[in-house]
Amino acid sequence: MFSRTFTTIDRKKLTACCAGALLMGAGLLSALPAMAQDNWPSRPIRLIVPFAAGGPSDATGRFIADGLTRELKQTVIVENKPGAGASIGAAAVAKAAPDGYTFLLGHAASVSATPQMRKVDYDPVKSLAPVAGVAGNFTLLVARKDLPAKNMAELKALALSRPEAVTCATAGVGSGSHMACGTLAELLGAKFLIVHYKGLSAATTDQLAGQVDIFFDPSSLPYVKSGAIKALAARGKGGTRFNELPNVPSFAEQGYPTMSDEIWIGLMAPAGTDPAIIMRMAAALEKIAAAPDAPEKLIRVGQFPQFISTEQLGLRISRDIPYYAALIQKLNLRVD
Repeated sequence: MFSRTFTTIDRKKLTACCAGALLMGAGLLSALPAMAQDNWPSRPIRLIVPFAAGGPSDATGRFIADGLTRELKQTVIVENKPGAGASIGAAAVAKAAPDGYTFLLGHAASVSATPQMRKVDYDPVKSLAPVAGVAGNFTLLVARKDLPAKNMAELKALALSRPEAVTCATAGVGSGSHMACGTLAELLGAKFLIVHYKGLSAATTDQLAGQVDIFFDPSSLPYVKSGAIKALAARGKGGTRFNELPNVPSFAEQGYPTMSDEIWIGLMAPAGTDPAIIMRMAAALEKIAAAPDAPEKLIRVGQFPQFISTEQLGLRISRDIPYYAALIQKLNLRVD
């Protein structure tokens, strides 16, 4: 923020010579949003999903794309650009023209954590602009069905009695599940054997086969309900019990209120995108989050509807960045 002290004469001259310009500028600014509202969108919109097709993030992206197509009366095409902790897709959006036709499906880990764990060629704050959040995730700690532990206390006792013998699966180095495994080990005062997979589906396959002991995977809800695996703890909206699993105690109830891998899921735009377009997109996302089919469709991928406004999302990101910085340093999660 720059400031300058003017003399009385300078101020009068400034007021006199600039009054017309300021009024003209105000008129132009008011006209720009109107132009954007009238002309946008006039062609298909790309929604970049920085994860592989078929996973929970892809399903969420397609749910949002369908909703936007309905709300904006324009086709929204999902384009998968996976790799490097979601940074490949994020970079593609950061470098795209800020014309309102390219958006990123982002979430807390990929926007606020990944750039602090690996080298990326974009700045998550300067290169991307928040649009709005659509959903939040619940936390679900699952275990193979024959693991000799059915709650957090028994998991702690087991892990302490067998250092580095209890395996904790992750969806990849630096993933949200990786951070959750590290955080849990620290809270329990135990050491896990961390097993990294290339994505959630591979980890889930081995979890179901009994090849790994525990896994943070909210999309495993159907397998818990079927009895293929069991849940040791869960976190629903607001940290309470997850209402889909009312008999599973929350982390807070078991003495671990800070155990969470809570993230937001929403859209980001290239920096410089017209604020009028962002406002209109945010309004559409709010309707999508409130749609009657949102809870049912999102619960399948471990999420719940949760609209976060543009301003609130910006504040959330500003809080997330130092949080993840401290966590990454504490758990030594630097990838490169």
